[in-house]
Amino acid sequence: MDEVKLKPGADRRVIQGHRWIFSNEVDGPLKDFEPGRWVDVVSPKGVRLGSGYINPHSLIAVRLAAPAGVRPDRSWLEERIRQALRYRQQAYPGENTYRLVYGESDGLPGLIVDRYEDVLVAQVTTAGMAVLEPMVEEVLADLLQPRAVVARNDTRARLLEGLSLEKRVVRGDLPESLQVPLHGLTLTVDPLNGQKTGLFLDQRDNREALRRWVKDAEVLDLFCYQGAWSLVAAASGARRVVGVDQSREAVDRAARDAAANGLEDRCRFHASDVLDFLKRAGRNAFDVVILDPPAFAKTKSALKNALRGYTDLNRRAMLALRPGGILVSCSCSYHVSEPLFQDMLVRAAQAAGRTLRILEARGQALDHPVLAAMPETRYLKCHFLQVLDRT
Repeated sequence: MDEVKLKPGADRRVIQGHRWIFSNEVDGPLKDFEPGRWVDVVSPKGVRLGSGYINPHSLIAVRLAAPAGVRPDRSWLEERIRQALRYRQQAYPGENTYRLVYGESDGLPGLIVDRYEDVLVAQVTTAGMAVLEPMVEEVLADLLQPRAVVARNDTRARLLEGLSLEKRVVRGDLPESLQVPLHGLTLTVDPLNGQKTGLFLDQRDNREALRRWVKDAEVLDLFCYQGAWSLVAAASGARRVVGVDQSREAVDRAARDAAANGLEDRCRFHASDVLDFLKRAGRNAFDVVILDPPAFAKTKSALKNALRGYTDLNRRAMLALRPGGILVSCSCSYHVSEPLFQDMLVRAAQAAGRTLRILEARGQALDHPVLAAMPETRYLKCHFLQVLDRT
């Protein structure tokens, strides 16, 4: 097996458990390595630190996936996926809708697999995992006997790895309409064309936490997509729920799911720009506002403008709340750290003339576990806040 030697000091993060090695940390030329080739990583003193795959054209040159000397054969891959499956079965006993594989956190960098009952959606984001993709599909099929396996290889991160974009059914037959049980509801999933892989599974535990705050409340769900937050609120006793998203297709699906779950009398969905809707909503109009926008800061260079956008959005959401109301504010931007997120909320409250009490500071769901030594595996912030008049 080929070796990659690290520069002095570059082994510290790896020894702590980080799984990325950047191109400027490698001692020697990278250009002779074939993208996706499996290599052993060696410390400056010659100690073997682990094995993984290399891409000489990427800023992240090596992604570690196994102990030193281990090759990526079927038995290794199958055991990794079995471990991931056992963890999800323990986290969500009796359920079959969850993120089955979450990249580095499950020892499979560059691979995401979401399970929607008997349909699996796999996403490969790196050249090294693309080499293993046929074997991944075989193992998934053998372990779980899915009705269909979908490849959602349409994330733009693939372009940085020299990979093309595609989405297709690679095994089996995808049902024309797929419904899955979640939150005690029946939700529609579009694995081939929906956002992410069809549902925002990373918010599932946070949606469950919403239940205690919405009894008899008037709820505004912003960036609602196909209404999962809205339906949980309505099913948990909210008096009225208004969902807003700019996608007409998404809100139409939300309305259909509300009807299918017997919640259409309490749910209304609007295809609208969120800021425009907030400007029209007026002050003190709702008891609970859920603010779950897309990532504003997809790169570090976008952080300044993103924080400005988050601040204005949260300020307007706070003004739409009645005094003492609950704001559920989220950010899925990795570059917006927890301290930056909390600071943004304080500034938004100041601009709105409000005071905040943090009721819960939450993150991504249990099926998106975080590696303690790898902050890149933690991206979602979700704060439940009580918004009070300033005294």
